[in-house]
Amino acid sequence: MSRNVVTIRPDATLKEAHELFQKYDYNAFPVVKDGSIIGIITKFDILRAFSVGTRFRVSSFWDTLSENVSDVMRTAIVSVTPDDELQTVVDYMVEFELRSLPVVEGDKVVGMISRDDLMQHLYLED
Repeated sequence: MSRNVVTIRPDATLKEAHELFQKYDYNAFPVVKDGSIIGIITKFDILRAFSVGTRFRVSSFWDTLSENVSDVMRTAIVSVTPDDELQTVVDYMVEFELRSLPVVEGDKVVGMISRDDLMQHLYLED
């Protein structure tokens, strides 16, 4: 689990979110307002904002980049607590096809767990 969580504001632009994804190469960032988690944004959410199937037009490319994170973030947050068992984390990642998920206490983000984190804790033997 990473305890140094990088978060993003709901009023940040998609361009700013893209820059964070490039800088940190994470799969998701918790969206935090006034210290509380209110959503999550993933690389997939940004791609979906540009999808032909949603609303993409070449003329609106720059408009889309200037949209706010709150316009595309997910507000249905799958999370775990620091007290949850490792099996719960694995089950959530598999069931909801997640690459990472926030660890929260109340409405405060205290960490992020990635698939790589889980793989490091699996003990596989022949």
